[in-house]
Amino acid sequence: MNIFNIQFQSLINVSFLHRLLVACALLSPATYCHSAYAAEIKLTPACELKEEFNDNVFLTAGNKKKDFITTITPGLALSRSAERLTIDFLAGFSWHDYARTAGVAATDYQYTGQLTNKITQRDDLGLNVAYIRNTRPDTLNSTTGLPTISGSDTYQYSGNVRRLLDETTSASLSYSFNQEDYDNQASQSRRIHSTGLVYSKALDELMPRLNGTFSTNFGRSLYRDSNNDNYTISAGASRSINEQLSINLSAGGQFIHSTFVTPSKVSSDSWGTIGSARLNYTAEQGFGAFSFAHNFSAASGQVGAVQTTSFGLTLGRNLSDKTTAQCAAAYNINQADSGLYSSQGVSDRVLNLTADITHKVSKYFDIGFQYAYYTVNYALDDMTVSQNRVMVRATAKYPFIP
Repeated sequence: MNIFNIQFQSLINVSFLHRLLVACALLSPATYCHSAYAAEIKLTPACELKEEFNDNVFLTAGNKKKDFITTITPGLALSRSAERLTIDFLAGFSWHDYARTAGVAATDYQYTGQLTNKITQRDDLGLNVAYIRNTRPDTLNSTTGLPTISGSDTYQYSGNVRRLLDETTSASLSYSFNQEDYDNQASQSRRIHSTGLVYSKALDELMPRLNGTFSTNFGRSLYRDSNNDNYTISAGASRSINEQLSINLSAGGQFIHSTFVTPSKVSSDSWGTIGSARLNYTAEQGFGAFSFAHNFSAASGQVGAVQTTSFGLTLGRNLSDKTTAQCAAAYNINQADSGLYSSQGVSDRVLNLTADITHKVSKYFDIGFQYAYYTVNYALDDMTVSQNRVMVRATAKYPFIP
């Protein structure tokens, strides 16, 4: 795809996002039109300059390519806030230049839009749309930690309706669609439809500051050589233990029906468990979080889908009123037998470590330094890939109200 086609596709998506957000605003009940006069519009132009040393640009096991990568990312955020209606829109692009590698430099694009509307005192509506063009070959999936090894176009659309049933109880219905297409024909594009229902209730009569949830979800994942229907049901609880500590737990079960496109169509069924846990700590000088999750997920185009188990730890501290340091670790286990969720088997172990320090020079300008280490072990291929990155960045932004 040449740069002209990328820009043309980007203009199409900007136009679509703009029409959708405007249409939603116009469809707001007429009784709320008076709030438009009190609406606040804020524009925030921003720009980030990042210089990076990368010792494995293409995430290969051998013949590693080292390079210096310069990235310039200008963007513009637009926010409109009224009594009942809020619209946020963000547009930006990233220009990547590789000092030693020819034919890799590219321009990426990102457009996101969000609308929230309080329809009545009890009912809320939320809509989100996004288009992301990403060409970096070492981009990692946020859920599995697996690399894409290809440029990609991502389209995301979602909506939710929430109703307050009484002072302590609410119910919400949501739908989302995610489409990811890869430049590399060997990678598996995906289309994922998901709908869910969540019932939440404050349980202060059982324990102060305790909230309970019950949720059910259906997801359909479509790949080149396999399809998955995923049914889940779970219950959870969250509680603020004190001003510094909070905890969130959930557990449930899932049923997955998989169909494979082979010389003869075959299918398989499986039952499993899902769960998550998160502990948050926030103090005047320090903060931290520990997380655990076990669920069914798409696998970054390498295969159809996997069962992924992840562990995460983040620790940070405010060194001064302008300087913050933090470190993070994430470990992922991705597993799937051949013919269970995907036509190919998967057994991967992923470790991602980062250390970051940020200094706020002024209200509108900050600088930062980051070191990142990444490694993935492909057990079935008996192959290990690792990468080190060192980055220095400067970010400027200036919000103003026209």
